[in-house]
Parts: sequence; C-alpha cells; structure tokens
Amino acid sequence: MIPLRARADIPPIERPQPFRNSDQTHRLNRLRLSAMRCRARARVDVSEACNLLCVDEAQSELRFEEALLRSLHQGLGRKPRFYAVGAVEESFDERWLLQVLDAAERGDMASVEFLIRSRIDKTMQRSIRFLIRGAVGRFGGRFTL
Repeated sequence: MIPLRARADIPPIERPQPFRNSDQTHRLNRLRLSAMRCRARARVDVSEACNLLCVDEAQSELRFEEALLRSLHQGLGRKPRFYAVGAVEESFDERWLLQVLDAAERGDMASVEFLIRSRIDKTMQRSIRFLIRGAVGRFGGRFTL
C-alpha cells in the first residue's frame, strides 16, 4: 500500500468565515462575554428564569440575554459551546443563536420558528421564545412569539 502524501501544488482548504457587520460582531462578542460570566454562575431552570423575568417585562435586554444563556442548556439538552471574546471562528451554537436573535429582531417569524424547532426540546420551546423575545427587546408593538 502506497502512503498518501499532500501535494505541494494543492493549497490547503480554508474554512470560509461568515461575513459579519460591526453590529453582528459586537453582538457575538457580547454573547460570548455574557456566556463567560454565566459559566461562573449556577445554571437556572428555564421556567424559573421566565417566571422571575415575567414580574417586570421592562427589564433590560441584557437580563433576558443572561437568562437565555443560563438556561439554554436545558433546551438544547447539552451545554452550548461559546468561544472566547474576539475569536475568529464561531461555534455552531453561536451561529444558531445569532441567527435566531437576528430573525427575531427583523420580525421574521417563520425563521424564528424554524430555528427554535430545529434545536430546542419541544417542552422548552415556549420558554426559550419568551427569553429570545426579551433579549431583542420586542415586548411591545407588532412582534409576537
């Protein structure tokens, strides 16, 4: 059997990096920073997080974002993966979360539903929708999850 060698004239395949504008990059780094802070805290049950935040829906978006990150493990069935702040690569969990938050901000209900149903346990979907809605600050107006 002849061993396989890499040919010198074939460049290595590089993974394309997603194009992000400055707002998306800022949001990704903010999520990563929040995830780092949440690692030091206890995980929280998703229904408990929603009940605590239901008391005052005028809470800041960051509180909802933190509650979402602290309880996301329950909806996913495992601990989500976040890279360090400023890392060039993105985990699948980070890309999914950015997509669902961007879709929620745009009011794209079909995409939000698809993304949530594709990864979140059925019993947790309603609570995760609530936390996503709060994380993008969409309690008033036309947006309903």
